[in-house]
This record gives sequence, structure tokens and C-alpha cells, in this order.
Amino acid sequence: MSQQQKTSHKQHVEWLRRSSTQSRPLLKERLDRAWQTARRATQLLQERYGVSRVRVFGSLIHPTQFHTRSDIDLAVEGLAVQDYWDALADVLFLDDEVTVDLVDSDTCAPAIWAIVEKEGVDL
Repeated sequence: MSQQQKTSHKQHVEWLRRSSTQSRPLLKERLDRAWQTARRATQLLQERYGVSRVRVFGSLIHPTQFHTRSDIDLAVEGLAVQDYWDALADVLFLDDEVTVDLVDSDTCAPAIWAIVEKEGVDL
């Protein structure tokens, strides 16, 4: 590696370090907002659709993996099949900045449900 490439690499690493520390307060705000939205979605799903269990999984429960484009991954049990699309539409519009992805225990792939059971957190 030439001296110019080394300098360029060092400059790039320093820029990444600075930009990651500058965005932390904004990322913390987004993470907090995502948790608030997840709790609101849980309440809506339980009250309106009678779901028996809601679990959050994915990057929201792993803050080091959470980033500016992360969504909220929610898994539900007890949602009537015919209510899935209405429930999804309702939680999608809870927040205009953080998207919610809804996984149903009865219809999702077994491999996904295994992750939900292993890593998920009940809300």
C-alpha cells in the first residue's frame, strides 16, 4: 500500500469514527422512538385484534445492530388470519419514521419463528 493510500485509508477511518460519534444522539432518539412505537403497536394489537402475545426481535433488541434504517420487528400470536392485513396496516401507520414489520406465528417460516422464540422479548 502506498503512502497516499495509507493516508487516504487513515482519513477515511477517522471520518467514519467522527460521523459515528456525531450520529449517536440521533440514533439514541430513533431507538427510543422505535421502542415507544413498538409498545403502542403492542397495545393496539392486543386491544383491537385480541392478540395473546407480542414479541419484539431483530435489531431493536440488539442496539449495536440498530441503525438509521432499522425497522421494528414484531411477532404475534393469536391474530386471526383474516385480520393480518388490517393489523399490519394499522401498525405501519403508527409512526412515519420507523416502519413496523409484523410476523404471525401461524403463517411465518419455522426458521423465523425459531429466531423469535430464541431471541425475542415479550412486550
